Amino acid sequence: MSEIRIETLVWDDFNEAHIWERHRFTRAQVEAICFGDSEDIQVEHTYGGRFLIVGPGADSNLYAVVLGPEGENTFYPVNARRAAPKERRKYSEWKAGTKHE
Repeated sequence: MSEIRIETLVWDDFNEAHIWERHRFTRAQVEAICFGDSEDIQVEHTYGGRFLIVGPGADSNLYAVVLGPEGENTFYPVNARRAAPKERRKYSEWKAGTKHE
């Protein structure tokens, strides 16, 4: 798994509208996941330099957020959705200390 430091999320009309219209996530929900307790956020490096962030939302369900790098510690939210079963399993294994790669 990778580690990143998220200081800033870059929002514009496009990504805010896309994430709401397609996935019904608000900017506040995405930020709560990305800026949550670092011990509860699993980070995986994916294609194109992007990162997959898996972590709990305010309702304790697991969610996945895809972030594209925009600069040092600055990221562009590309997507947000409920975590898939495979992602939830990997997250549970990671939290249990077995770190499934």
